Amino acid sequence: MENKNNIRIAFGIVLLSLLLGLVAGAAFIGISGSDSDVGDPTTSLTIMGISTLIIGIPVIVYLKYRNIPMAVALRLNSISPKSTFSVILLSIGIIILIDELDRIIYILFGQPEYLAELAEQLKISSIYSGFVIIMTTVLIAPFIEEMLFRGYLQKVLENSWQDVTKAVLITSLFFAFIHLNLYWVVQIYLLGLVLGFLAWRTNSIWPGLILHGLNNGFAVALNNAQDIFDKYYNWHEHVNPLWIICAIILIVFGFRSLNHDLENKS
Repeated sequence: MENKNNIRIAFGIVLLSLLLGLVAGAAFIGISGSDSDVGDPTTSLTIMGISTLIIGIPVIVYLKYRNIPMAVALRLNSISPKSTFSVILLSIGIIILIDELDRIIYILFGQPEYLAELAEQLKISSIYSGFVIIMTTVLIAPFIEEMLFRGYLQKVLENSWQDVTKAVLITSLFFAFIHLNLYWVVQIYLLGLVLGFLAWRTNSIWPGLILHGLNNGFAVALNNAQDIFDKYYNWHEHVNPLWIICAIILIVFGFRSLNHDLENKS
């Protein structure tokens, strides 16, 4: 019974967090004034960044109320420099493969208009807009999402079910669908599986934060340096096969190196 209650509370806090973020975003849009201000990409991203920070409040308040150490409950454990390097390598490989999957899906089903609008919002037009875009997409959003999903929710499910695989699968599925984007469900779900595995394997959200942040940062770079990517990275409408081969090598080497480092510590 206690396990069921813990699971209900965990999902309840996550849903409350997301609802609070939506309400905060709507409130900020209402306060920001005219429609022209709201339509400005920098304003929209600033609102999104603040709203995302607010999403993290419920779980922190709950843990404080229950006197549960946040470092333990949210997996805020450090990892070694060697593990960090290994995670960076495998992250680069995973990002490249997910990018290719993304392109295949767009070729098969086409790119919806709202994704083109999102790409326009992520265009860096000034130093300030660049700062806001990077802070929001590369730092704030990945940290809050990893803390909430891999740090808190997945750990509760692992402890309650005593089944890591089930906990990772369910957390990743929930994580994919809360993004409310059917064109990204497969990509986000697969990314969520890797993020969940890394959180469990290292007992830390930092590897997931690295992968998540690099993934979002890569999307921003791809969106703002198209000429460079066309020259050195793209191949027709796909990723250059040489980069695909490099990605596979980086993933294999990164995972082996990470496992080796973790086994030496155990």
